[in-house]
Parts: sequence; structure tokens; C-alpha cells
Amino acid sequence: MFEKKLQSIVKAIGTLACSLFLIVVAMIGYEVVARYFFNAPTIWSHELSVMLCAMAFLLGGPYVHEHRNHIVISVAAERFSPHWRHRANVLVSLLTLVFFMVLSYATVQQAAESVRYMEQSGTALNLPIPVAIKSLFAIVAALMTLQSLLQLIGDLKRLR
Repeated sequence: MFEKKLQSIVKAIGTLACSLFLIVVAMIGYEVVARYFFNAPTIWSHELSVMLCAMAFLLGGPYVHEHRNHIVISVAAERFSPHWRHRANVLVSLLTLVFFMVLSYATVQQAAESVRYMEQSGTALNLPIPVAIKSLFAIVAALMTLQSLLQLIGDLKRLR
């Protein structure tokens, strides 16, 4: 039950990530037209497009992790028998869980510090983009930690 709910949330997050890239394309298109056809460049398009791309990349992580479409050295994995492949999956899932636990801890610390000082971009707009990105990174890392735990539990069940 919980796993299905998490999967639907992750699917919605993946859809949002795709939408952010479409918004960036529209923003850059607007900037090109404004700059080269009307000689009226914007001061906001570059900063916001970088922020939205960063958010889209972060939000794409849980979607890829859910489907286990991350980088795999298939040449090595294919040489294992099914039994040893399941054992290797358990080991990889355990190491992934530990990695995301450490990453979650570090990103929460960074986000808290960024929020505490209301860190800003330091550009012409001087928006609190670092606060948004670091906070989103902490949330995504925590979500991926939860996903890793569920994947480890699933791998352990398949091992039996």
C-alpha cells in the first residue's frame, strides 16, 4: 500500500521534472526573441532557467531510482548466476541506502544553513535560489533514502 502511494508520488514528480524542462525551453525561446528581434534582453531568464534545470535534474533522480534506470555495469552483472545476481542486488541496495542516508544528512545540514542565512544568488535579481535548490536537494535525498530502503527490503525478499 505504502509502496504504491510512493510510486504514484514519484511518477508525479517525474512528470513535474519533464514540465520544468519545457518551461525552460519556452523561457529561453522568449529570451532569444526578445534579445535578437526586439533588442530587449531580460535580466531574469538565465538565472531562472538555470534554477529550473537544477530543480528538474534533482526531481528526475527519484524517478530514475524508482525504475532502477541508473548506471549499471551490465557486463559484470550478466556473468552472475541468478542466485548471485540477487545477492549482488542486495549488496548494491545496501550500499545505495547507506550513501543516501549520508547524503540526506549532509544536504539537510546545507539546506538548514542556507535557510538560516537566507542565502541569495548574488546576481542582479539576487533571488534566494540557493535556499530553494538546497532545500529541494535535501527533500529529494530523503525521498531517495526511503526508496532505497524499500528496494533493499524487496531485494531481501527476492533473495529468500
